[in-house]
Amino acid sequence: MTNSEIGNALAEARKARGLSLRDVERDTRISTRYLQALEEGRLEILPAPVYARAFTRTYAQYLGLDAAKLVQHLPGAKPEPALPPLPDFQRDVGQPLLQPSWLIGGAVVVVLLAAGLFMYWNQGGGDDDGDGTQVVAPTQVSENGSQGDIPPPTATPADEPAELVVEPGVVPDLTSQHIIAAITALTDADMQYVVIEVESEDVSEGIIFNQSPPPGTPTDDETVVTILAAR
Repeated sequence: MTNSEIGNALAEARKARGLSLRDVERDTRISTRYLQALEEGRLEILPAPVYARAFTRTYAQYLGLDAAKLVQHLPGAKPEPALPPLPDFQRDVGQPLLQPSWLIGGAVVVVLLAAGLFMYWNQGGGDDDGDGTQVVAPTQVSENGSQGDIPPPTATPADEPAELVVEPGVVPDLTSQHIIAAITALTDADMQYVVIEVESEDVSEGIIFNQSPPPGTPTDDETVVTILAAR
């Protein structure tokens, strides 16, 4: 499948759903410039091959297409792993779906959660830090890492990101990159990561403005790259 054929599939699926490029940009946070480049098969407009794979995957998933099949035809794509079929578990006809022990356990969990929330609010927990200043909490943390401490933003990324280069065993420079492309690059490099999205008036939505560890830091099995992106 050529780039033009992939683009045609994306464009036809979008039009069949009655969506404009602006609609897709709003929902996926991929700029119309890059969306149009994908539909026209002009991947050279994108900053790096990782952008083509990342944006194509997100765009195809958004349209309900087979994203893995389309991405496999792009430069630098890794073969999709073959997953074995799931075992066929059968339940006895006379066995109830919910066991009494499950119901009791669920009730205990609910009671403990309610007690924890009650104690939290009684001790002054909440969105205020006590002096009237509202605390803005992160809205998204990936499941394959843990949140780390990183400094506040120091600069506003440019509209056109620098080339995204990922070297094995070294933390890449993700500042000014789009969050989707950064996640794809980290995943391809088998690096663990945490994504934190915060409100920012100085950075475009979906753009990374800070990270930890800093670029060039050697990595090991315990390294978790924490990235801050504007929402």
